[in-house]
Amino acid sequence: MTSEQALSISLGLQGPCVIARLTGDFDFGSAAEVRDRVTKALDLTQPPLLVIDMQAVSVCDSSGLSVLVYLHKAVTASGGRLLLSGLNGRCKHLFAITALDKFFDIRSTAELAIAELNDEGNSPPFTG
Repeated sequence: MTSEQALSISLGLQGPCVIARLTGDFDFGSAAEVRDRVTKALDLTQPPLLVIDMQAVSVCDSSGLSVLVYLHKAVTASGGRLLLSGLNGRCKHLFAITALDKFFDIRSTAELAIAELNDEGNSPPFTG
């Protein structure tokens, strides 16, 4: 027996980094909302630095994966970086069998991902 858990999205800004924390089922029913809300939040920083924390995601289907690929392309096209964090259980297995664990930069915790991107975002510009 399965039980659906509605997805909640918490968006925040830490330094130059946008953090999207997802909780629940990241599936067809929630994918469009995640895409729209996170895309709007990317306007807060240039270049966009994004951490998507999936620690509390119980289910991720092909719709969720599609949104993550879309966001990755949008961020990198703007010269930014996207890091995923907290993949566990079924989500981690899904990324492995689809080889998306090779496509995405994945960190074990949101804190590690945020620290890495904050270091990049706070680096002085190269003056050559």
